[in-house]
Amino acid sequence: MKRLLITCLALISFGAQAQKWGPTEADSTRCFENYNNFGSLCNNKEYLQAYEPWLMVYSTCPQASEVVYKFAPKIFDAKINLEKDTDKKEELIVALMKMYDDWILYYPGNEAKILGQKANDHYDYYPEDSYTAFQMFNAALAVNPGDIQPLYLNNYFNTAIALYKLDTLGSEGLLNAYGAVGEAIELQTNNWNLEITSLTEKDTLGTISAREKRVLDIDKRLLEQSNKLIGNIERGLAPLLTCDRLGLIYNQENLDKHAGDAAWLRRAEKMLSKERSDTSGSSDCTDNPIYYLVAQSLYDLDPTSQAARSMGVLSIKNEKYEDAILYFTDAISQEADPLKKSRDYLRLAAIHLKLGNLSASKSDCANAIRANEISGDAYLMWANVYASAAGSCGNNVFEKNAVYWAAIDKASRAKQVDPNLTGRADKLIAAFRKGIPDKSISFQFNQKEGDRYTIGCWINETVTVRF
Repeated sequence: MKRLLITCLALISFGAQAQKWGPTEADSTRCFENYNNFGSLCNNKEYLQAYEPWLMVYSTCPQASEVVYKFAPKIFDAKINLEKDTDKKEELIVALMKMYDDWILYYPGNEAKILGQKANDHYDYYPEDSYTAFQMFNAALAVNPGDIQPLYLNNYFNTAIALYKLDTLGSEGLLNAYGAVGEAIELQTNNWNLEITSLTEKDTLGTISAREKRVLDIDKRLLEQSNKLIGNIERGLAPLLTCDRLGLIYNQENLDKHAGDAAWLRRAEKMLSKERSDTSGSSDCTDNPIYYLVAQSLYDLDPTSQAARSMGVLSIKNEKYEDAILYFTDAISQEADPLKKSRDYLRLAAIHLKLGNLSASKSDCANAIRANEISGDAYLMWANVYASAAGSCGNNVFEKNAVYWAAIDKASRAKQVDPNLTGRADKLIAAFRKGIPDKSISFQFNQKEGDRYTIGCWINETVTVRF
């Protein structure tokens, strides 16, 4: 209904200006009639029947409306699939490619989307010509990687794999293609995560509109599709993603060659810091000496949130915790994605917990949850922070161990927001129960089952006494 309304409005607008677009008054009238005709057919998904009236408008009045170009791929697809004559089919495909060029010429502003669609059509119609499709996809990515659909990104990587198998593309080229896909997905997921966080809050409060609810569902579906895409690609690349193999690519020689190339440094950093297993059993490749040089070079050249995050990870590995705090704080200040911001706050919480700064660790956990309300990991960390305060918060044995009730509450909340953490949460809860005040001792301090007690110190939590 929405698309029909938009089309009708476009038709009304076109009717008011019809004479402007046609070379003659007669052409303008014919264009208007055929525009209405093919628009109605397309709205009914009768794309094959729409070809002739569409072609008349496209050929005679190419600037009638962008609707002419938005419907064109489906119209061409119906026509090409029906055509049996090889030469005529080729003519139609060539015409389709030219249509994309005209689209950009007459309606600039969405070049990346259009070039991505053009590249994908080339990939579909010329499956044997991976090299041209690969180059076309690269041209689209160079304009704006965030505008390339996940389906197109998947086909882009398929072209890279095909070229790799033909020895036309080397290992580094294949990894660069993987990096390009990852960067494009990251740009898109950043926007989806921001919108999901905002709309989820509205949904929780009951203030979300029907339209916003649909947007929320679409964003979640797109996010899931993108995560599956990256997962599928990584499984296919697994033999190439070992630390041993990456060490052959990301070495001192290549670092010297790409020292001023921020894109290369970003991809190298992501490849080396990504969790994986190899012959040495390492969970990532940050033990590679080149990783420190890559991360430092990237931070010096382009101190983004990701670069700061990498330096924070390195600082933890080198037990330079104060430096790590500065780097993660820097990453948080620049980060737009609330999920990444939440994970950085969790890293800060872990550092402050290790350093014994429990009040700061609690604050970090709270901030992590503000950024991501369903972060079960943040609640588990918070539970551990409270448990670490046992014996130090209060003036007697009851008060000093009452913190375990607060810890149990946080661990229980963790499995509520993230059922996948139920096993870990239950283990913590079982351990914490061993530390709660004894029933007889509690009675001595006038505390019995079901009473409410407020823990002081920096915790400031009210708990229910239970045994």
